[in-house]
Amino acid sequence: MMGVASQDVRVAPPAVVPTPRNTGLDRARAVAVIAMVMGHTLDAVLSDTARQSTGMLAYWSLRAITAPLFLFVAGWAFATTVQRTGAHGLPVWRRYLPRVGLLLFWGYVLRWPGWALEGLLAGRVEIWRHFLAFDALHGVAGALLIGSGVLSVVAGRGPRMGVLAGLALLFPWVSPWMRQVVAAGHWPLALEQALVGRTSNFPLFPWSAYFFVGCVAGLGLAGVKRIPHWMILLGGGTGMLGVVSLWGASAASRWGGDVTLVCWRVGLLGVAAGLAMLLPARLDGWLGPVGRASLWVYVVHLPLAYGWSTFPGLGSRLGHSQTAPAALGLALLVLATSLAIALPAKALYGRWRKRARPSAERAGAVSPRPPVSE
Repeated sequence: MMGVASQDVRVAPPAVVPTPRNTGLDRARAVAVIAMVMGHTLDAVLSDTARQSTGMLAYWSLRAITAPLFLFVAGWAFATTVQRTGAHGLPVWRRYLPRVGLLLFWGYVLRWPGWALEGLLAGRVEIWRHFLAFDALHGVAGALLIGSGVLSVVAGRGPRMGVLAGLALLFPWVSPWMRQVVAAGHWPLALEQALVGRTSNFPLFPWSAYFFVGCVAGLGLAGVKRIPHWMILLGGGTGMLGVVSLWGASAASRWGGDVTLVCWRVGLLGVAAGLAMLLPARLDGWLGPVGRASLWVYVVHLPLAYGWSTFPGLGSRLGHSQTAPAALGLALLVLATSLAIALPAKALYGRWRKRARPSAERAGAVSPRPPVSE
């Protein structure tokens, strides 16, 4: 009996201590995707007259950080997850290559030019440029692919932060040169659109910088225990804004406008992310699921705001015709509709993934992974 008991103990899977979620990160992710939904809807329906009001001009100047914030929190979540799970080498690729493929799939689906299929099939360059242009999902996918390569071969928090910080500086620094090289050569259209695309909203150069800054922030904050993370983000962001304000002109002439603009936006990102982390904890029950479903919310809201293929969105149906209060109401409606569709879809997908796990893991032969902030 004693031998049997000891044998049972040996084969039992090790107990897994659940890792608490990073609720501050979830808040920042939720704020990022909510800001993007609101901004896209306002852009689709707000009248030209309303755009010139003082409040909207101030909002429009801040709206420029919604996409960088989306990339920033994506990098933060990615690097935090890899570091927390201890993944290195091939496991990083196995985990994130499917994610890269999923992001690219949805990115290109959302740009499908169903309204110009004849032109697409005929090879018209302007239609193919529209279809292959890089948007936010493409940008996250490309940066995630590069980041996965880095974290698969570089181990340790410090070395990883150093390499990623170098990439965050490199991408905006070489962006002018990359644009000249691509313009002078005969690059494949898909690669041109990915790198510096003429019609891409978020090409890799320089937009990947925000993803890599998020990676550095996630790795750095994970090692800080005694100082509130919101304080670090707010202090760092404010300091960056002060430096750019004092030396922006000279820095732009020396390092180039891309670096200066990225540094200015990084300062704003620090302030925005810090403020998001200060949101009341009682909101976590709502903001957490929204943050974790950010990809789903993004995919759902774009057709509602701008339309998809031959399906007209609010932009096509209403045009730039709405006053600020009416546009804000429509933006809240699009947000509510997107959440009503995206949250159940995310839950169903999660249940399907659990059922699809290998039977060995379900049986306990392989200890399950602790929950992480993905």
